[in-house]
Amino acid sequence: MKKIMYALLALSILTSCSTKVPFTTKALTDYKLTNDDVQKLQFYVKGDLVLTNGKSDNSTKTEGGELIIKDEQNWNKVIIPSGTRGIVEKVDGDILYVSFEEGKNLLFKASPTDGKYRMKSEKFDPRKRMGTVTYGGEEFLVNSSGLQAFLMFKLKNSTKRQSSARSVKGRKL
Repeated sequence: MKKIMYALLALSILTSCSTKVPFTTKALTDYKLTNDDVQKLQFYVKGDLVLTNGKSDNSTKTEGGELIIKDEQNWNKVIIPSGTRGIVEKVDGDILYVSFEEGKNLLFKASPTDGKYRMKSEKFDPRKRMGTVTYGGEEFLVNSSGLQAFLMFKLKNSTKRQSSARSVKGRKL
């Protein structure tokens, strides 16, 4: 009898754990999530996002009888590591505006192949394998692996089952 009780207790503990799962179009329809529901979920990014912008100046000129080779680089990077929390500020059709820091957001759109919400680039250069995104009013480059990052959310199954068992000995006259 004690073994049954311990098994039921263990089962109830195991079924109440939450796990991170990909946020997909299937999850939207399966759980009948509204835009308000989506904005109330805590999201996490799966995969590192590295946004880069800046400029470089590689030029040559002659001055005072000398050849001057100019090599100047000024780069800014924004790194959003895998697992970083974000919130959806706005839902516009199938596009989510996800903010990882105050006043700045990135656009995520459902992938037509697997339904996962991945970062949406405004332009993509296949030769460089880089996409362009706007973050905080500035234009940044993102490599193709960053564009493969997707959103996750916690899903908690809360299953409660109650049962009781007893053994009867029977009746005698």
